[in-house]
Amino acid sequence: MALVHVSCDEVEADALTWARQEGFTWPTILFSDLERAGLAQYDAWPGEVRLVDSAGSVLTKDEGEAFATISLKN
Repeated sequence: MALVHVSCDEVEADALTWARQEGFTWPTILFSDLERAGLAQYDAWPGEVRLVDSAGSVLTKDEGEAFATISLKN
């Protein structure tokens, strides 16, 4: 399982700086790169959460449920 942070920043350095300040240890991509990263199919906007399984199915769009599920698996 992996987390990906999608940033609404337009400058990658700004996105990475913010993510580090927030303690994010997972990859950060720019919202403008969503399609190139293969994530556009999940129809998520910055600030939204999608928990996706290894087959690409969305398990939940609820942030609390997603993080609870992730913490149970770790």
